Amino acid sequence: MTRVPALENPHTHWREGDVVGPLVELAIQGGAIGFGPMPNTKEGLMTAAQVTAYVKNASSFVELGTGVHIIPIVQITEATTEADIDACIEAGIVDAKIYPKGRTTASHNGVSYYSRILPIVQHAGKRGMRVHFHPEHPMKIDNKDAEFLFLPIVDMFLSETDAIIVSEHGTDGRCIPLWEEWAKTGRFFVTITAHHLVENETGAYGDVDAVCKPSYKGEVDRRALNDLVRKDYPWVMAGGDDAPHDKKTKHRIGPCTCGAYTAPFLMQLYAHALDDLFTSPEGVKVFENFTSRNARKLYGFRTSSRYVDLIKRPFIIPESYKIGSWEVAPFWAGREISYSLYANSSVK
Repeated sequence: MTRVPALENPHTHWREGDVVGPLVELAIQGGAIGFGPMPNTKEGLMTAAQVTAYVKNASSFVELGTGVHIIPIVQITEATTEADIDACIEAGIVDAKIYPKGRTTASHNGVSYYSRILPIVQHAGKRGMRVHFHPEHPMKIDNKDAEFLFLPIVDMFLSETDAIIVSEHGTDGRCIPLWEEWAKTGRFFVTITAHHLVENETGAYGDVDAVCKPSYKGEVDRRALNDLVRKDYPWVMAGGDDAPHDKKTKHRIGPCTCGAYTAPFLMQLYAHALDDLFTSPEGVKVFENFTSRNARKLYGFRTSSRYVDLIKRPFIIPESYKIGSWEVAPFWAGREISYSLYANSSVK
C-alpha cells in the first residue's frame, strides 16, 4: 500500500442541472481534492457572475473541512472584452479557457479566428490570468493532426503575450519537443489525462464510451506521453478531462458527445498507467509531483491536507453510474485495472 497526496485535477467537467452534485461527490471519491470545472456548459460561463454562481453551486455539494478547493474558470470568446477580464480579476477569477469553435462538446461559443482574441489574451496576461487552451485547430482538419497543427497558435500567444499558457490534455508525441522548448519560458504548462496514458487509437476503436477529444493517437504517442511524465518536469501535470455524458446522447450518431468519464476511479487509473513508478521511492515522488505537487505549485495551493492509499489490488470498473437523471457509462466499463483505493480519505 502506498499513501500519496490526493489528486489535483485542474481539468474536470461537472456539467449543469441535477448531475452536478453527484459528479462532485464521485470526483472526490475518486481520490481528488482540487478541481477546475470547465466552462463549456450548455450556455457557457463567460462572465464573472456566471462563473461565481456556478462555483458557489458546486461548492454546496462539498463537505466542510475536507480541504477540497475549486478553481473558477471563465471562457474567453471572440466577444470577450477587457472589461469582462477586469471583472473576473476583481472577483478572484484568474483562469480562462479558450475552445476552438465546433471542435469538441459544447464548443458553440468557441473561437474561429484566434488573431481576433490576441488583444484580450494580452490584457489577461497583464492582469495575471492563466490562459488554458483546448489545442485543436478550428479548421476542418483530421482529428489526428488537429493538435499538431494548433502548435503555431499556441506559439503566437506565448510569444505575443505575458500570459501563463496551459495546453490541456496533450495527446500527440510530435508536440513534445516544442513543449520542452516553450517550457524554458517558465510560462508554459501541459496537462495529460489518464485515459491517454493507457489507451491508443487502435485499442479505442469501436468503443463509444472511450471516444474523446482530442482523439487518441498511435501507440508511439501513448508511450511518448508516458515517457514525458517519467522525466519529472515541473510543467507536466495530471488533468483528468473526465467528461461524463448520458448514454442517451453518448450512444448515438449526431453532434459531438466526446468524453471519457474516469472521475470515480481517476487516481487509480493514473496509478495503473504509471505502475512501474511504484517500485522505488524516487518513482513514487515522480508520481506525486505529476498528480499533485506540480499543479499545487502552479495554482499556489499549500501542501495537501488529504492523502489517499493506493493498493495494488484489482478493481473492476463499473458498467455504469447513475448520476442524477443520467446513466453514464465510464471509460473501460467492465474492465479490470490494477489499483484500488484502500482508504478513500485521510488527513496527514
